[in-house]
Amino acid sequence: MLPFVKYFPKKRKKNNVNTLFLIDVLYMKDINYAYGFKNGDLIILQILKLLNALVDNEISSLLNKILKCKLTHLYADVFELKVEANLPIKKIQQIKDIIISKILAHSFQLDSSNSISISVTLGSSKGKDDNLRIFAEKALHNAKLNYSDFAYFDPHFFDDSEYKNNLIKILHYNINNNLVEPYLQKIVSCSNKEVYKYEALMRIFDEDGNIIYPGVFIEKSKRYRLYSKLMAILIKKVFLYIKQYKLHISINLNFTDMINPGFKKQILDEIKAYDRGQYLTIEILESEKITNYELVNDFIQEIKKYGVKIAIDDFGSGFSNYEHILNLNIDYIKIDGSIIKKIDTEIYRSLVKSIVEFSKVHEIQVVAEFVSDLARFRHVHALGVHYAQGYYFNKPQHIDSIIGEKNEK
Repeated sequence: MLPFVKYFPKKRKKNNVNTLFLIDVLYMKDINYAYGFKNGDLIILQILKLLNALVDNEISSLLNKILKCKLTHLYADVFELKVEANLPIKKIQQIKDIIISKILAHSFQLDSSNSISISVTLGSSKGKDDNLRIFAEKALHNAKLNYSDFAYFDPHFFDDSEYKNNLIKILHYNINNNLVEPYLQKIVSCSNKEVYKYEALMRIFDEDGNIIYPGVFIEKSKRYRLYSKLMAILIKKVFLYIKQYKLHISINLNFTDMINPGFKKQILDEIKAYDRGQYLTIEILESEKITNYELVNDFIQEIKKYGVKIAIDDFGSGFSNYEHILNLNIDYIKIDGSIIKKIDTEIYRSLVKSIVEFSKVHEIQVVAEFVSDLARFRHVHALGVHYAQGYYFNKPQHIDSIIGEKNEK
């Protein structure tokens, strides 16, 4: 299919700064495999028609109908929307919300008269030069790495030296001002959709208050020897929220964190000070990097004395070896998002079923991550998964939004 281009109206901005959005249709290969290429092409045409309507109406209205926009079908499952203006972050977020909400709410028809839902991921950036698409692709990549539906990439970060200096400055800014924040995502019971607990996900902010996602800064913060300071603030705030609101919260630790004496001491000190160990769950990350299960077990046994629960995160990726599970005294298995994203196919449903059956035998509860829509929720519920987490229930939120929501009930 040749690229399709749509324009409206032709008044140019003088600063030559463009804002670019890349819209990636998720799991297009799976759609083609499950329903055939004819239906795949039909879905693409419907998405294109829907995006055209959004450009003509909601997005045009948002931009006061004075800016030039160009919608292009770049290739198979990716569309590009270029706005010839230096849009503020608020406008970028509004356009993103329009696109995602309309696509998620739309029912896409197959040639069999059946319909399916579609999910998309967006990446955005802005700038003057020919590298703008590269910046937007970087944003899209970061969004996918973080299982997010959107990411914005600041082009000032693209140059390595400037990126390093800017990021170091931002990391110190967050540390010095105690800005590191645990954004909380619900984990709900599949039986009644009631909130069971929350997962704390680290967020930091630039000086304009824009969120910077972990895919951008986590590994770099470790290289710059600032990660431990970020985690120290995160852990302290998690325990503060546990104390104030009696929320059940889980935090992520990898092997290096667990053998770090500073982290271990801080967690134990906070547990003893607040006497709230029963409200905490530790999710063990990056299982493929665990080199000493004896040390991990020592850590687990010590903190479980205080009622802390243990979960294995991302099961099905690094922790795909069932023997590893049996070597650790755990309470939960969290099925990796890459499996749940494809649960509408038979092979992945069978994989989830085998994990559930294994867990039942060993009295381990199962959590499904990346439950992004009703169809995926119905699949995991039908397969006997105990808990679910994902954008179908909520995006990670600041504590104020969580407490406000609780107070409204």
